[in-house]
Amino acid sequence: MSIIVKFLSKSIVEKKFRSFIIIFSVTISAALFFASSGLAGTMSSMYEALIKMQTGKAELIIFPDRNSPSNTFKIRNEKIDGVSYTVGDLSVGGVYKLSEEESKISGTKTEKLYIKGFDLEELEKLNPVNYSQKAAGKNFIDNCIILSKLFADKYGYKVGDRIEIEIGGINKILTVWGISRPTGIFQHSPQSDSMMSVMPLDTLASMLNMRGKVHNAYVVLEEGADIQNVKNELSDLYTRYTVREPFTVEEIREYMQFIVVPLYLMTVMVLFISIFIIYSTFKVITTERLPVIGTFRSIGATKRMTDIVLIGESFAYGIIGGILGIFTGIAVLYLITMIMASDPYNGQLEVSIKFGFIQVITTFLLALSVAIVSSWIPISKASKIPIKDLVLNQTEIKTIRKSKKAVIVALMLALSFALPIVTPKSVSIVINVLSLLVTFAAVIICIPFITTYILKIFENIYSFMFGNIGYLAVKNLKDNKNILNNISLLAIGISVILMINTISYSVGIEVLNGYKDWKFDIMVSLNGDRNAEQVLRSIDGVEGTYGAYESWQGIRVSDTDYSIGYLQGIDISKYRDYVAFRLDGKGNHDEIFKKLDEGRNILIAMMARESLDVEIGDELILEMNAGKKTYKVIGFFDSIMQNGSNALISQKYFKSDMNQPYYNRFFVKTSEDPDPVLASVKEKFMRRGVWGNTIRNMERMNYESNNQFMIILKAFSVLAMLIGVFGVFNNYMISFIERKRTIAIQRSVGLSKKQTLKMIFIEALTGGCIGAIVGIMGALPMLWTVPKIMLAIRVPLSIHYKFDLFVISLIGGIIISVIASISPALKTSKFDIIEAIKYE
Repeated sequence: MSIIVKFLSKSIVEKKFRSFIIIFSVTISAALFFASSGLAGTMSSMYEALIKMQTGKAELIIFPDRNSPSNTFKIRNEKIDGVSYTVGDLSVGGVYKLSEEESKISGTKTEKLYIKGFDLEELEKLNPVNYSQKAAGKNFIDNCIILSKLFADKYGYKVGDRIEIEIGGINKILTVWGISRPTGIFQHSPQSDSMMSVMPLDTLASMLNMRGKVHNAYVVLEEGADIQNVKNELSDLYTRYTVREPFTVEEIREYMQFIVVPLYLMTVMVLFISIFIIYSTFKVITTERLPVIGTFRSIGATKRMTDIVLIGESFAYGIIGGILGIFTGIAVLYLITMIMASDPYNGQLEVSIKFGFIQVITTFLLALSVAIVSSWIPISKASKIPIKDLVLNQTEIKTIRKSKKAVIVALMLALSFALPIVTPKSVSIVINVLSLLVTFAAVIICIPFITTYILKIFENIYSFMFGNIGYLAVKNLKDNKNILNNISLLAIGISVILMINTISYSVGIEVLNGYKDWKFDIMVSLNGDRNAEQVLRSIDGVEGTYGAYESWQGIRVSDTDYSIGYLQGIDISKYRDYVAFRLDGKGNHDEIFKKLDEGRNILIAMMARESLDVEIGDELILEMNAGKKTYKVIGFFDSIMQNGSNALISQKYFKSDMNQPYYNRFFVKTSEDPDPVLASVKEKFMRRGVWGNTIRNMERMNYESNNQFMIILKAFSVLAMLIGVFGVFNNYMISFIERKRTIAIQRSVGLSKKQTLKMIFIEALTGGCIGAIVGIMGALPMLWTVPKIMLAIRVPLSIHYKFDLFVISLIGGIIISVIASISPALKTSKFDIIEAIKYE
């Protein structure tokens, strides 16, 4: 036994690159699994932290809703068990007028300030302010204000300076009492065009004539208090107001699935590649060692002894890869979190990664499983070979016939295409992911005989182009399992990278198409009537306006768990001049729009149709501000707004059923550059709390937000390709070693060095070309499944193909293969023919 162990240990040390490939594959698989499994907790923690920046230690919030009698209320003094303390605030919009010089630089004449009124002692208990400057020896009373450092740095303010801000239409001279870093409630959102500031609650209440009242109340509980009981008591106390947690488990789960599901998917694909590499490498290992194993078996070693030693080798690889994978996984998790926490306005958010002991153990066990399971098939096949055959080197291992493989592949592909169609919505995510993985596995299995058919084509072409050398190169490709493994690795890596890059490109196109649907230049959020619209139209550069009635608050559909995220009440005569409308089916657009005004009829986006499982003629009961209203479905349209959770009803029914007499947004067409026109709009309505943005800026921000996550997926795909590339280099070296004697014999009968090099490079060129072609073929069926997965997590995505990506994939596969063949080719041209002929 000890002799066998020494032999294997020596072999592992001597085959350094091969050992590195196995350990690297196990390490990367374990690391990505660790990062993916830890990301849910880490991102949830970060998401909670972002919310708590605004709500501090509060575990419940009380605020007015659409059914409340007023947008303010008094904090009740009744003692409630479990409540430690309650902090109230007032909120109002302020306007800071820029100097003429500042206006020229920024392109606008005003800067919005979001002002919150707090009792400072209560705020420090609830959500401490992170000061960069603070007044000494002066209380926070009267006309004091705390500014954000972003605002103070931008306009040159420091503690003690006076600042003029318009509040409620009246100019107020305030004293800068403190300057806060952009954390806590001073955290600045990229979607917001206003900076946060804080004033004394009493002062702001006097200005607004709201003494004793608040807009929001933040409730901090005693340790160990039952949050649900406290929530129920507060709901009874504030009967016409909303009492809820700052965030719910369901909200976090929905937020996380957009991130975690794709990363788990990529991890499983990397796992597939790693298993394939380890499996193919162990096939070579066991094949090389069969004569030696036969010798050991003939002098008394049992089958069990040799199996245990070989399994022990894979076990060692698993232990090393598992340990390295855990540490690498921590680094990868930290890196992913850093990317997701990147904020162009506030710098890098604080990152705190979350993982536990169970996750560490699971990752380690996964690494062991990958190493052992991948190596078990070649080891078990080798152990079944009789001693006689081992000694006589008659060790050809039987494989599954191609006909059986073809049947298996056909069944797998049929299953992967059928499952997404017949799957119930309740398990659609799991089944669709499984379908993609089945497709991926089918592609791997069918690579060898796709390669065989492609080689038949190349055989005739090469015989004509390169003569006997070309014919010999193709024959070598057919007979060399290591090069066939190279083709498989290239195909797998290229299919994964092509799939991810196509998805990334498709997301970009979909975002672009989504904004192209808006046939206007500026979006302005402003509660106003037709008079406000007339003022808006009078601004220089404004060519046309459309007053929009919209709800983004989520209109619940009764008897379902679905809410329509974006409901529009449209003016049927003007809507299509400002927003593209694509009706599903062959119905007449004009007739469909007329029906909206004829009664409570509704058009819903196709994504919402999938979620609600409705057809034309079905009725939906919507829970609206005026109560439950029944709407009849009259058609479906294509839209990705609010991830497809979108519906249209008539303007007149929207106003009555939502109790909303005023427009809440305006779509503005411009005849000039939208940016200065937007600046003029903000100036004109600065006392109205206007918010606005150009469509091109909104498009850019959305694209950057999506691209941030796509970078992570691309990095995962590059790691998958990197494993494959190392495997390709390893297999070329093994192929060189195995073919030394064959090439030497060919050289001895007249094959020159130049012809040998030419033959090897033709093989590499062909192998790379076939690997890329098969990779492209493999990516296509996988891309068919991707929209189904995205649909399951409520993200509509149509796949758009880019010809450049396919060309790059083809060229990339050829380059990798040719580069990998350079070292073996040079060694082949230099070896001693006589020594090589003796090689066994």
